[in-house]
Amino acid sequence: MFKFALKLDVTLEIMKFILLIIGFHILIIAAVLRISKPGNNFNRCIRLILGLSILHVIYKLTHLYFISNWLIHEIASPMALLYGPLLYFLYLAAVEKQITAKMVLLHCIPFLSLTLCYTSLTYGLPQDDGEWNSRRLMINSFHHLSLSLSLVFYAFFTWYKMRIEPAVTPERDRLISQLVVIEGVWAFIVALLAMDAWWIKLEFAFSPLALLYGTQLLVVGLLLRCLLLQKTAAAPYHQSLLPSRYSRSSLEEETLKAYEYKLYNHLETSKIYLKPALSLELLAKETEIPKHHFSQLLNVYLGKSFYQMIADYRIAHALALLEEAGAQFTIESLAYECGFNSKTSFNRYFKEKTGFTPSDYRDLKNTGLLS
Repeated sequence: MFKFALKLDVTLEIMKFILLIIGFHILIIAAVLRISKPGNNFNRCIRLILGLSILHVIYKLTHLYFISNWLIHEIASPMALLYGPLLYFLYLAAVEKQITAKMVLLHCIPFLSLTLCYTSLTYGLPQDDGEWNSRRLMINSFHHLSLSLSLVFYAFFTWYKMRIEPAVTPERDRLISQLVVIEGVWAFIVALLAMDAWWIKLEFAFSPLALLYGTQLLVVGLLLRCLLLQKTAAAPYHQSLLPSRYSRSSLEEETLKAYEYKLYNHLETSKIYLKPALSLELLAKETEIPKHHFSQLLNVYLGKSFYQMIADYRIAHALALLEEAGAQFTIESLAYECGFNSKTSFNRYFKEKTGFTPSDYRDLKNTGLLS
């Protein structure tokens, strides 16, 4: 009876610990789900990766000094399976794509599944030393193999997506490219550790763990640098334009810069300004910028109205056409070719931009009086 009670107490303690580990990992998922909320998801993803790295280290040290006598590289942790999805979410945030809660949960399925398997296998280890060591090797090998496949998949998938649609700013694009390379290195190292633990005993000319933790420190450094640059690179001119009614805006300098790059890039590549029916709503939809953010971007950050910005692009296009084949167009056809709905508005904006009416400008160009 005493032995049964003792065994029951031990079982209850193990179950409490398993529930604690599962609860801890569910809290991590709750934190990851925050990136599905509106706001600057790019910075949220960066902070999540930083937080995950710190938690990962704390978990390993806690396990090492308070729970078992395993070596640090033998302490498998399902948390590492979140590095791949977070890299992909960081890319989605960098191209201003919406991240839904459903998408987050879908990409976290491997993490949640391995959490359940890991806790049941690890904390249900048999008492026999031989079977204990065999189970430990199985856990580590399975974890390392799963992690390696996850890192390879997400590194390649993110790289493929970046080739199709780069990030909205060169800085973000460069950061994600660096993280893709580092995740590829991680996948290679973890695969070597999996083979060394179970199938093949390898002789390393370098320390895999030193390279693994060294690159993890590099990731932390790159992310901290990105956050620091965002705070120190605020443009005084743009800041001076911000009126008091936007002092509580959720838009940060980095978000506005990303929107600006995305807007100008879309205008220059698509030439959507040549559409006469172009509206603020349509352009916001085309660039995937929320309409209320779009208004702040134009009126506050760029300091011009929607119509002024579009007119500038249309007049620049008109000047280019006049340079190439000005005599082939009537003024009215030129106005419609550049996206204006009427000759009157075309004349007004053209004169504001150049100081001449379109017909005077063409005459002066033809006579050589205007270079």
